[in-house]
Amino acid sequence: MKIGVAGAGAVGCHYASLLHQAGVDVALLARGAHLRALQTDGLKHESMGKVTTVHMPASDDAAIFEGCDAVLITTKNTALAQICAQIGPHLAEHALLVTLQNGVRAPGIVAQALPEHPVAAGSAFIGVRIQAPGYVIHSAAGFVRLAAWNAHAAEPLQQLVAALEQAGVDAAVEADARVMLWTKMLWNCGFNAITALTRRYARDIANDADMARWVEAAMREAVAVARAEGVMLSDDAVARYLQVSRGMGEVKTSMWQDMEHGRATEIADMNGQIVELAARHAIEVPVNALLTSLIRAAEGSGG
Repeated sequence: MKIGVAGAGAVGCHYASLLHQAGVDVALLARGAHLRALQTDGLKHESMGKVTTVHMPASDDAAIFEGCDAVLITTKNTALAQICAQIGPHLAEHALLVTLQNGVRAPGIVAQALPEHPVAAGSAFIGVRIQAPGYVIHSAAGFVRLAAWNAHAAEPLQQLVAALEQAGVDAAVEADARVMLWTKMLWNCGFNAITALTRRYARDIANDADMARWVEAAMREAVAVARAEGVMLSDDAVARYLQVSRGMGEVKTSMWQDMEHGRATEIADMNGQIVELAARHAIEVPVNALLTSLIRAAEGSGG
């Protein structure tokens, strides 16, 4: 396969590096200082203490995706419409598009923007960050779960999973895309905003009894909203996430990273989405509402 990565930040570069090292043809769409570093010095990829430098084709011109069999879209939700417009003219008819955003809206947005393409929803549970332009550090986890969003995605999705497995990635296909996305959403609603506000790792929050009760409350509100939306999350999902998080590594969440670098957060697609959907179903979600307000105040966007 030839695989493109659109929005080659920390998550995209991590998987691109592993695929490239396994012999897969990979192309990166990036920009700014990060792109210049990739083009000049290659990608410095640190994973679990091992540092590898890899050289892959990188450009800010989406023509680099011509001939790709699959494109991993790893931009923020706020850039999805723009990236679809940018890459659309350069995609082969058969190209599989895989969304790896937080929240639950991304595959629907991509499928609407590029309806002729097979689309798959992806959920990456990983601790990874850009340390400096061209330098990515992977600190925890890394598994990927994928699910077909439209009917013609099933076959190319199996090919992509085979490539990821060849690269040593724990990858698997899930039967229900919405359950998969909401399961990741659950963790994000519990930990992302709280870690960003406190500048403490998820494991430390989970091991702090006082903080863990707020995490649990936020997640239980999210479960109630998911079920109102027709997504039946498992009864033990909240307890399982708390237990898993207690043993995690030093995961600096995406919202923490955004606030640290003065970027707009994805609060609207995490706790803010819970607040929005809860209003439709007349469900009270006070913890998610407070976390949403606190993040918006902290990043200077107001209420």
